[in-house]
Amino acid sequence: MTEALKELLDELDALTEKQDELSLSMRIAETTKADESLEAAAERMAFSFQEDYKHEGTSWGTYFGPGAIWEKDGQWCESPSLSLVTEEVLDYWVARAGTTGNPFMRARYAGLVWDFTRKITGENPDYKIAILYAESLVDVCDSDLCTYPSNSIVKITRAYRVARSINNTAVVARCINSAIHLEERIGEDSKPGLWGFCFELFVLGRESELSGEQKEKLIINQESRLTSTAKVSPWACESAGVPLATYYRSAGQQEDVRRVIEQVGLTFESACEGAAAIQASSWYQHAHSLYINFNLSDKAESVSKKIAEVGPDVIESMESFSHSMEIPQEELERYLEGMTEGGLDTTLKRIAAQFVPNKDMVEKQVLELAREFPISYLFTKTLQDHKGRPVATIGGIEDDLAGNTIHQYSKNLQLDSFFLRHSIIAARTKYRISVDELSKFVFQSPIFEDFKKELVRRGLAAFLEEDYVNAIHLLIPQIEAAIRNLVELMGGVTLRKNRQGGLQLRTFDDLLRDELIELCFGADTTFYLRILLTDQRGWNLRNDVCHGICLADTFNYGTADRVFHALLCLARVRQQSS
Repeated sequence: MTEALKELLDELDALTEKQDELSLSMRIAETTKADESLEAAAERMAFSFQEDYKHEGTSWGTYFGPGAIWEKDGQWCESPSLSLVTEEVLDYWVARAGTTGNPFMRARYAGLVWDFTRKITGENPDYKIAILYAESLVDVCDSDLCTYPSNSIVKITRAYRVARSINNTAVVARCINSAIHLEERIGEDSKPGLWGFCFELFVLGRESELSGEQKEKLIINQESRLTSTAKVSPWACESAGVPLATYYRSAGQQEDVRRVIEQVGLTFESACEGAAAIQASSWYQHAHSLYINFNLSDKAESVSKKIAEVGPDVIESMESFSHSMEIPQEELERYLEGMTEGGLDTTLKRIAAQFVPNKDMVEKQVLELAREFPISYLFTKTLQDHKGRPVATIGGIEDDLAGNTIHQYSKNLQLDSFFLRHSIIAARTKYRISVDELSKFVFQSPIFEDFKKELVRRGLAAFLEEDYVNAIHLLIPQIEAAIRNLVELMGGVTLRKNRQGGLQLRTFDDLLRDELIELCFGADTTFYLRILLTDQRGWNLRNDVCHGICLADTFNYGTADRVFHALLCLARVRQQSS
């Protein structure tokens, strides 16, 4: 070890003021930047690892993880790398944990040994290193050594979990006392993250070493926070109330559950008064979710009326955005010539295939957009109907990749509508398509029942006559009927038991999720039909049309083109001889 490193470690070992890993790491790095010794490397690494590492894609399956990660040429790079940790490095950390007088540093050395030993050596670490680790973390919290209060919570939580994992009741008891005193010291009503952790760890976690007196104290403290935070913000009040209600529900105290959740819900409803319409709608929805989660159906029904009332103001407050692009006439003509060559049947089959997006490509597009515009994909989006009523939510990219893919997929369908429209017009112009020719093409598929073919024919006639209201209303139910018939022809089940003890038809969305449908159409077309017809995060045409939700201007050529296209997809089905 160099003299410079020794002097620095002597200074840090005697440190009694607040500290954090970053500042220690920077001082060590500055002192050892030209030092390639094992001791210098071990010290640099020790305070560069990130504790409580949660990035699943780059985790080592350990509590600690790399301090920094970045993507290069499609590969994840990390620093420090676990591959740099050797048995010699572990031995060095063990020695340092036994000699340093600084509990902050001792906890880090012992923690790394406890966490990494099995990964590096294949053997279990010494039980005593876990005790040293947990007790050092407790010492850090009791001595108030962390620069930031939130770091103290992370460390006392880790100490408790390590002590519990080795079933050392004495250390568990120390952790409980330390955590309770920590929360009393740092808790502030306006900062929910700095209180409530003891209640969740020990009361909701049903810690057996928690005394009756300690449990009662934590419940009283949480009730006190519920009252005081109601004057601060609804979110702070929720942080106090939801854990309390969860505890009371598990204890069978339903009156207390109602009392607590009504108080939390009231803070959200009160906050909506005078708020902007879109904000009020969001908070009412949140209160509605709380009531539903805790079975307060009467309160949920009451707040749902408020959501409906504020809906029109939400729509009025929204702004529209538009984008235009130019396509050279020559390029468009070449594209349409390619789409319509080869005869009418070939053209219709080509149109059917061309305008079904590739789901995997859309998912890839979403991930690329999230990398380019990360802020847009961090927050939950609420989709609302024309009256401002929320119909679906889409979470952040980390939690809801599927929802974000569907949302982008729906946008892409809108963008592709231009090319679909012109392809249909070009086909009609070139082949002078009649309703008889269209019907003949569609009815080559065996999934359209004879007694319903006249309805399909009338729907096609209405489409050709640009009577889009009738076309859409006629064709959507026949598309559903054809899918149901397809399931039956493939040996599937189309009925399910109802509440009255009889049988009823499966819903359209349920049918489209049947594995037989994907077996017939493939994943892309099946996904397309769901997004177009039955998914509330998508176009949801079947449900909106059949339930009378659509506005009059929905029945336009863009919607009709997509319904017609869905019919062309179904027309491609052929029966195979066994």
